[in-house]
Amino acid sequence: MASSSSILTSPKQKNSPSIDAVLGSDDLTTEILLRVPPKAVLGFKLVSKKWLSIISKTSFATRHTLLNPHTISALLLRVSFFFKELPTHKYVSLDVDGRSLAYFSHDFLDFDPTNNPGCICISQSCNGLLLCSKCRWHLPERFQPINYIFNPTTRQFAMLPPPPDDGQFFDSIQLVFDPSESSCYRVVCTQFFTSELKIYVFSSETKDWKLCVSQENFEYLPINFTDGVSWNDAVHWISPMGNGFSFLLDKECLETIPRPPLPENWQEQNFRYFGESGGHLYFIGVLEGNQSPDDLNKGIVSPAMSHDQIPDQSIVVYTMERGFSKWFVKYCLHVKAFVMAYPEITEDEDLAASPFSAEKGSVRLLSFIDGDNDERPLLVMEILGEIISYCFKDKTFKKILRLPFKHANCCAFNYSETLSFIG
Repeated sequence: MASSSSILTSPKQKNSPSIDAVLGSDDLTTEILLRVPPKAVLGFKLVSKKWLSIISKTSFATRHTLLNPHTISALLLRVSFFFKELPTHKYVSLDVDGRSLAYFSHDFLDFDPTNNPGCICISQSCNGLLLCSKCRWHLPERFQPINYIFNPTTRQFAMLPPPPDDGQFFDSIQLVFDPSESSCYRVVCTQFFTSELKIYVFSSETKDWKLCVSQENFEYLPINFTDGVSWNDAVHWISPMGNGFSFLLDKECLETIPRPPLPENWQEQNFRYFGESGGHLYFIGVLEGNQSPDDLNKGIVSPAMSHDQIPDQSIVVYTMERGFSKWFVKYCLHVKAFVMAYPEITEDEDLAASPFSAEKGSVRLLSFIDGDNDERPLLVMEILGEIISYCFKDKTFKKILRLPFKHANCCAFNYSETLSFIG
């Protein structure tokens, strides 16, 4: 059977009446193209001028974004080595066909035609859009980065104007984009100096910054403003001890985050990850003992009982209820599962004694990926120079990528394809 592309492009092929009906109806063609994955849709621009016109419309991109679920299809890795000044970026597919890794082309982040000097790095990822920063290393103002919003699927980008600043404040920005709510994106800039907090919001609709919060004598928590997480039309910050606050964009105000039900012996070094996936907020840490979600939700913490070389520890995944009322434990993973899959962890006495140690542990959490129907809850980690994933559903490990060197600094960003328009 001839492929659909050959039927549509061959001038010698006589089309059937049904195909002619489809090709002659812009509405029907649009409805079909709206259900095609983003990258395939872009390839169909070459079929005809009519298809190019349909796909190029902003209204088409908006409808396509709303109709297609934003499933995380890949990880974007930013890898830095202590002897290299500039980081490298890698694209890691999460498809189940075994093709796990595809390297970025050398010019993947070279999207600015003005060729401003500097190196572009990925800072954040939010529902298919990337927040990228370019530092001008050789200029006097090198510490003032140029910030971009970039859609890797469509290669569209927009340069963000610098937020208002008198030079006294440390700036931290956070991308907020929820295509199920709006086709517009927003950027939240947090400025904190001594005890004064200011929060500005940039809207792609107004193309301007707006001062939303100006608060003196702000009670500063030991949190990192650069680690904000976008979820449920708000930006959230949390400390390793579970205390934090949120900036609600619709109300333009701050609210306190409920603290996860952490045990009394919880310490800062137990914290490992804070992020969003599948429409849920997650807080992940390490507890002593072989824990279970049901017991932890009842307030029962199992004591550590290990009497051998392998420590008695568990990775515990807390998730926030959508109503933002409380946290509950969703998953637990015991450290012995790692040792069974990666016995080399026990070869080093220090690592074997505490593989999840925040200072020198052999296991580093990079990301958590959850689906809408629990089909693919994945914990992504770096273990002894390898990027691996653990699936909570079938309790299996999968090797994703081996890094060239064991001692590398690796950051992971969840990524999904989108046709979302960047104005």
